[in-house]
Amino acid sequence: MPQLERLLAVLKDPEIIEFIINDDGSVYVERGSTVLDKLDFHASPEDISALLCVLGGPGLNIGPARPYAELSAPDGSRVHVLAFPIVRGSFAVTIRKRPSHRPSIKELALGATLTPACAAFLDCAVQQHKNILIVGGASSGKTTLLNGLCGLIGETNRILVIEDIPELSLPQPHVVYIKTRMRDPDGLVDVSLRDLVRNTLRMRPDRIVVGEVAGPEALDMLQAMNLGQEGVMATLHANSCREALQRLETLVLMAGLDMPLRAVRGNVALAVDLIVFLARLSDGTRRVAQVAEVTGLEIENILMIDLFKMESRKSSGGQTFALRPTGTVPRFYDQMREQGFEPPLEFFRA
Repeated sequence: MPQLERLLAVLKDPEIIEFIINDDGSVYVERGSTVLDKLDFHASPEDISALLCVLGGPGLNIGPARPYAELSAPDGSRVHVLAFPIVRGSFAVTIRKRPSHRPSIKELALGATLTPACAAFLDCAVQQHKNILIVGGASSGKTTLLNGLCGLIGETNRILVIEDIPELSLPQPHVVYIKTRMRDPDGLVDVSLRDLVRNTLRMRPDRIVVGEVAGPEALDMLQAMNLGQEGVMATLHANSCREALQRLETLVLMAGLDMPLRAVRGNVALAVDLIVFLARLSDGTRRVAQVAEVTGLEIENILMIDLFKMESRKSSGGQTFALRPTGTVPRFYDQMREQGFEPPLEFFRA
């Protein structure tokens, strides 16, 4: 089947990070820029069915009884499928390619995703078991940064990684990867992120890593943080650090508890230490644009201060971006001094 071979050849291209087939059979790819490239051929329903069998195995049955699916391909790529009658045509397929190499924090700093000073500060925060949220829009590099930060965790730590689709790959020896399960036509019940977060608390974790918080599991994650579980890291879809707090409030309320908003905000303010915001810039690059510390609750507002913030400047060569320290020193540095450790301050010198 020549067309299937062509689709598989495109998927193997190491430059492609996103592979899309629309329900009319048109094929688009992303190679790291903000513009999708349309390929010069169409995929028939038979081609797409054959491709899905290769990616999901012969047991994958997508159709009217199960018109959508999200799965992990053999190479670790994330595959999302919609089928008729949800879409007008046969299939709409979106494949997020799994990188062959997940860069370390040092490599991300060398690649200008963040500055060496910001990278060193986040390393210090990870070693101090701070609860960190990594936020940003779609395809902004959240998972890549989360994977890099997880690589800073000490090798003696027992790490529990919870994901919908396996994407993280950590170098430490003591890691347990836990995956959700969707309800299927055979009657197997679904296992949600919320179920998994609750279960991990009984598994003696040193660290809990949540691939993406997107539902009522946010409440259980916050409760774990407030009950003494330190060093929790997770990603969240949001367009700024402030918006991340508002979205977290909404997700907590989705849990269905009759909790006043002030109590929700109090839980958020006590649980979250740092928020790292990633932005996808106009040139297609993904960079850390803001690092903020959550400092507490005043009346009914969560207080937050910027530690690093991106500045943009226009020049003859175009617009340039630079992540700079604000000069503010985080509150947990005082706690470190009380423990007899003198924290470095060069991170915050502009």
